[in-house]
Amino acid sequence: MKSIPFYPLIVILLIGLGSYLGCDPNDVVTSVTPASHTTSSTVVHATSLPPRTTNTILMGSFNIQRLGPSKMRDETTMNRLAEIVRQFDILAIQEITDSSGQVLPALIQRVNQNGAQYEFAISPRVGREASGYYEQYAFVFDSQRIMGGQQYCYLVQDQQDYLHREPFVGRFATRVNRPFTFTLINVHTDPDELNTELDALARLLIEIRNYESPEDDIILLGDLNEKPEKLRGLQQIPGLTAVLNVPTNTRQNRSLDNFLLDPRMTAEITGRAGTVDLQQMFGINLDEALRLSDHLPIWAEFANSEGTARPPAQTASQTTIFQR
Repeated sequence: MKSIPFYPLIVILLIGLGSYLGCDPNDVVTSVTPASHTTSSTVVHATSLPPRTTNTILMGSFNIQRLGPSKMRDETTMNRLAEIVRQFDILAIQEITDSSGQVLPALIQRVNQNGAQYEFAISPRVGREASGYYEQYAFVFDSQRIMGGQQYCYLVQDQQDYLHREPFVGRFATRVNRPFTFTLINVHTDPDELNTELDALARLLIEIRNYESPEDDIILLGDLNEKPEKLRGLQQIPGLTAVLNVPTNTRQNRSLDNFLLDPRMTAEITGRAGTVDLQQMFGINLDEALRLSDHLPIWAEFANSEGTARPPAQTASQTTIFQR
């Protein structure tokens, strides 16, 4: 298969993020042939979120399923979505289908109505003209604990059109003396084109790693539409680990969403990760949960200082998973 000439569409130097280095807008992202093996790990999984602490951050991903005008008109849905956002320090969102640009700002306004200070960065609309379907990605983050913003994000341009929806990349750092700096690759694959797209994402991940160097904390997260043992080229990248191996859809019968990272590089992951059970969180039935999304939010816990992590505290409600 030919290499994909992915090139950043928007590249902005990072300024004021401690020791976090920006990249040269004149640099070219190169192609690398993936290796042929993978590494697995053990995480502790829970369906309820641990508390946010002064030493850790909670990172999440959530396909909100057609976040558009119909959801904005539903007060209960918008209030519940705002409550979900407030549980995270940073949340990657997929499937914003609103073309007016009003829904995400309205949601963040609800998030902040009790004094929180969340901000967001949003991608251009992505999709194919032939399908007539477009959506946007976003990163939403607590600006009191995380540094980032629109100027630190870029959309990757897929000139050969291997991907239905090009990923949205963002750079972030925690607001501590020794910040944990990281790059997130927000993805939403096309379930009808997984054979092509998962291999394309593998090459793209390697290219972004090279482009973002010396940053070594590169995390691909979002809706992969596939279980971790069937990620094709992504499984061939040395050390790359799928953090979750549990159902992530609201009906809890399919594993679709995940975090992919190399724990040898991202030592900040504490080993705790999981899904948010929407029925349990709000005391609602399945039909009500499906009004929020057909996906569950997923989460992972990280130390907020570079190169440090604490071991997870195992409880009766948590189960050790993903030992392949």
